[in-house]
Amino acid sequence: GYRGASLGLVQARARVGRGGMMRRPGMTAVSVLLALLAAGCHVPGISSGQAAGGQQITVAVVPGVENAPLQVAVKNGLFTQHHVDVTVQTYGTLQQAYAALTSGQAEVISGDYAGLLYMQAHAAGARLRLIADGYDATPGLMEVLTLPGSAIRAAQDLEGKAVATPPPELAPFSADAPYNVETLATESVLQSDGVSPSGVQWKAMAPGSMISALRDHTVSAIVTTEPYILQAETELGAVELFDACSGVTASLPLSGYFTTAGFARGHAAAVHGFQAVLNEAKASMDQLGTVQSVLRTLPGMSSREAALVTIGQYPTFMSVGQVQRVADLMYGTGMITTTISVKNLVFR
Repeated sequence: GYRGASLGLVQARARVGRGGMMRRPGMTAVSVLLALLAAGCHVPGISSGQAAGGQQITVAVVPGVENAPLQVAVKNGLFTQHHVDVTVQTYGTLQQAYAALTSGQAEVISGDYAGLLYMQAHAAGARLRLIADGYDATPGLMEVLTLPGSAIRAAQDLEGKAVATPPPELAPFSADAPYNVETLATESVLQSDGVSPSGVQWKAMAPGSMISALRDHTVSAIVTTEPYILQAETELGAVELFDACSGVTASLPLSGYFTTAGFARGHAAAVHGFQAVLNEAKASMDQLGTVQSVLRTLPGMSSREAALVTIGQYPTFMSVGQVQRVADLMYGTGMITTTISVKNLVFR
C-alpha cells in the first residue's frame, strides 16, 4: 500500500488479482451485494445500547463496506465501554446525511472526503472537524472499464470521449470540474497522463445505468467501484483500462468521519471515546473473516460470494498528509477554488 504496513494500515483484500480473478456463473453474488449496499450493512437506527449517563451520538451514514468497522463496534457493544451510546442512522444519499448533521439530527457523519471537503471549502452549513480517517483505496477498488475489443486502449484514447460516472452526491457542483471522488481520482490520473482537464465528457448517471450505457455504446468507458466492477465484468466481459486509484491517486483516502466544530468543543470526551472505539474496531479488520461477516449479514450471501468483493483499507490512525492529498487534488483539478488546510480541521 501507499502508506506501508509499518505505519499501521490494516488492509483487507477479499478478491484475487485480475489475472486470476474468481468467476462464478450468474449474477447471484452481485444481486445480493447490490441489495446489501442499498439496504446497508446495518439497519437504520441500530444502537450500541444505552450507556448509563453516557453521551448519545447519532452517526449519519450512506450504507457501504466503508462503514464495516462502525457496524462491528456497534454490534459488539464496544462504545458502551467508553460511556458513549452510538446510534447509526442510514440515508440514501450523502446530501441527506449531511443535512442530518447540519440540522442537529446527527452528531457525526461518515462520508466521501471529496463531497464533505467541498462543502467545508464553500462554508456551506456547519463548520466541520475531522475526527477519523475511514476508508482508503486499494488496487482494483475503483476502475475505468471499457468493452472488450474497444478502440480505447490507453488513457489518452479517452480524449473527447464520453465517460459515465456516478452522479454528484452534494450540490452545488460545477460542471467544469470533478464533482465526486470518482471523477476527482480519474481526472487526476488523466492529467498525469497528459490528458487535458476538458478532454473527457463526464456523463453522470446512476451506477446501475452505467453498465447498460457501456453495453449500448452510449459511453466509451465507465468509472465505477464494487459491486459494479464485478457486474460489468460478468455481464459484458468489461476490461480495465486503468485503475483510477493508482499513481498520483494510489491509496487515496476516500471517506472519513466528521463532526461539527460546536459538538467537538462541547463534547470532547465523547468524541475521543468514539475515536478510540472506532480505531479498536478497525484493528479487527485485519482478520478477513471480520469483513466477510459483515457482507454475509444479508441472507443468501455465501462465504465464496463475499470473497469476490475487493475491500479497501481501514486506517487505524489519522495521517493529515494523506488526507491533504485529497484536498490538494481537489484544488489542482479545479474542484475547489481555495486551498484547504486539513490540519486545521483535525479534532485533537
